[in-house]
Amino acid sequence: MVPDGTPPPGPLATAETFNFSPGDGSAPFGLIKLSSKNFYTLVLRTWPQGGEWNDQPVRDRWVARLGDMLTFLGQSPDFVAATVTMETLPESGMRASSIVRSRLKDTAPALARKIIIEATEAVPTAEVRLEARIGLTWRADTMHRKRDATDMGNELARRLGRIRDYCHAAGLRVRPMLEREICAIARRSFSPADELDLEIGLMSGEPMRLRWEDCGPTSASDQHGRLLHDAAQSMSWTMRNEPEAPFDSNVLADLLSPNSDVPRKRVTFVYQPYTPAQATTIVNKDHNDARQAVRTNVGKLPERALVRLDSAEGARQEQARGAGVTRVSMIVTATCPIGADTQKIDTLVTDLGLSAATPLEPTRDEQLVTFCAGLGFGVVLSEESTVSDKLAA
Repeated sequence: MVPDGTPPPGPLATAETFNFSPGDGSAPFGLIKLSSKNFYTLVLRTWPQGGEWNDQPVRDRWVARLGDMLTFLGQSPDFVAATVTMETLPESGMRASSIVRSRLKDTAPALARKIIIEATEAVPTAEVRLEARIGLTWRADTMHRKRDATDMGNELARRLGRIRDYCHAAGLRVRPMLEREICAIARRSFSPADELDLEIGLMSGEPMRLRWEDCGPTSASDQHGRLLHDAAQSMSWTMRNEPEAPFDSNVLADLLSPNSDVPRKRVTFVYQPYTPAQATTIVNKDHNDARQAVRTNVGKLPERALVRLDSAEGARQEQARGAGVTRVSMIVTATCPIGADTQKIDTLVTDLGLSAATPLEPTRDEQLVTFCAGLGFGVVLSEESTVSDKLAA
């Protein structure tokens, strides 16, 4: 039994979760409805590839297919954002033990059973495990979908098959997550002490009686540079600006890999595709600005201006051939016990960001909303802004 909690705080306070059964008879899937924004979020569990010994053309094809999926999603005006979350957690060994014990036959020799169980449970294994998920968020753009989730759920079920095909072509094996899995992720994020009980409940299939209203922390405090929640503290960083240096396909390896110094680490990439009409306007404006900067330069022309012009020209040509244009941002969250050396963790995460060519900056006085956005459950920071784009410009 997982103890009762409180509703998730911050932007997730108006959210609710439920399992939706499509009218076509396909398998049910979990949905998150964010009432304050009329957002619906579908969460996919995924097992990413890429660390194996694959040829570069295979990786290039995976990246191209992932770009095709973002372009397909961006063609719908009701699509808000896609989040890809890579999360590292302490390894309890419960998953491997449950799988091995379930496959042992009762008729097997006692010595053989003992050796296999000891090899699984007594031999030291990895200290940190990696989990990944994809969150897809749409906006209910009609009054009927805002009031009733049935029409929106059937529409998402219709699109789910195409999304699965794109993910498979990109080397990703995915499946929709159910409500109990979504609630378990939220609860373990706010209350890390309950993670083992949640893992046992998910592995055994027993009902945990865990509702979304109990997934929040029993106590939380949003401080200047950290978020305190249930005997733990979390610090979040966001990408300061776009990478300026060129980088290869392995540049994010250190940032995404499990790290025993920061066992609870979450890296979330936020992709917000532009519609085709918006994309044309943006690439043309960027190209004109880059060309104007070269023309009006006085003295020796800096190389950065030429690189900017080449990049803008390349983006313009790719968009004309059918490529999509997407805004990309990143959120990094590290969670540790109360009393841990936060200065060491801050230095470590900042150095990992620099090695990934993506400078990170802490979110001062906005730790709670950034923590919620990093979960990938429908909270998008750009949609939470209370300042209009014109005023911000």
